[in-house]
Amino acid sequence: MKLILLIGIVFISGCGLRQREMELNRKMQELNVKEQELALKEQSLSIKEEQLNEKEKSLDSTKNVVNDSLFLEHQKLPGTWMVEMLCTETSCPGSAVGDVKNEQWDFKFQNNMVIASAMSNNQLVRVYTGDFLGNTLKLGVQQDSTDASAKIVVRLQKTKEKEMTGDREITQANGCRILYSLRLKKQ
Repeated sequence: MKLILLIGIVFISGCGLRQREMELNRKMQELNVKEQELALKEQSLSIKEEQLNEKEKSLDSTKNVVNDSLFLEHQKLPGTWMVEMLCTETSCPGSAVGDVKNEQWDFKFQNNMVIASAMSNNQLVRVYTGDFLGNTLKLGVQQDSTDASAKIVVRLQKTKEKEMTGDREITQANGCRILYSLRLKKQ
């Protein structure tokens, strides 16, 4: 009898153990699912936070130029443009028709003026400033002490979304003149 009673107690306690183990496994599965849901929500919030930060940065970067009327009219101009210059006319020694020069110009707006920094071989070679006159962007060189005798005038017109054409005229102090045909492509 004692043996039967002992077997019954072990059997009853074994069933309770198995039931508690199943309940514990179910609760662990629920916790795992909730943990995964929290991880997904955290990832989603992180992505939304990055998007908000990027929007805020873009708004901050345009805040200073939105008031600039030039920017409002010519929003696609700022940026880097590759410039190919082909000499089409010259009366200056050391220059020949057919000469080709390549530069990179970085356009920006400042105080309702267009500023173009011309780079060649990663070195700043000159800075142009100017304004739009109708459909034409007319630029001149900010004179420096090394080249104060030459007058440089650039005239550009938009031909396509990311392309401009025009000319660059250099008049030396001695009266000789060089004329370049320009093709610009935005990078």
